[in-house]
Amino acid sequence: MNPIKKTLLDLNNAYIFFCASIYLGMFWSLHFFWFPNYPNTLTLDNYYDAIIPQTDLATNFFFITIPLMAAALVIMLISEWKTGLRWVPLAWIPGLLAPVIVQQAYIEDINNQFKAGVSDEATLQVLLREWMWLNDIRWIILTLMWGITMYFFIAKAKPTHQQKTHE
Repeated sequence: MNPIKKTLLDLNNAYIFFCASIYLGMFWSLHFFWFPNYPNTLTLDNYYDAIIPQTDLATNFFFITIPLMAAALVIMLISEWKTGLRWVPLAWIPGLLAPVIVQQAYIEDINNQFKAGVSDEATLQVLLREWMWLNDIRWIILTLMWGITMYFFIAKAKPTHQQKTHE
């Protein structure tokens, strides 16, 4: 393979791993550092500032990175089509779509309720539990996808795979 083409392909695949790692880090941070405190510390007076600005920033960030990641996955799929690793970008199809669907179909509605203003503590706690549960679904999916992506890089580094891809 042409060295420039190989470098571009490596950068493409690194971008996929970069996105998978950002996704993983964000959801692991939510799950282990913020979510355990939310039910006890978020109130009607402070929930908005603790959730909405961060959620809006994340949405804006992933609005750019996810389509680029999808394009990079298409490139990965094309480049790996004749190898035993084509299953990695194929696995990313549901692995990327599912968290986006959960966000758009369910979490966005809760975010809109948060933005509109929650008027009683019981409703806040119900919404928080649902919001955290839905984000934990994404946490599980994205943890699996990060593992699959890490496997890809480990497999690519093995001499047996390198021989197969250069034939």
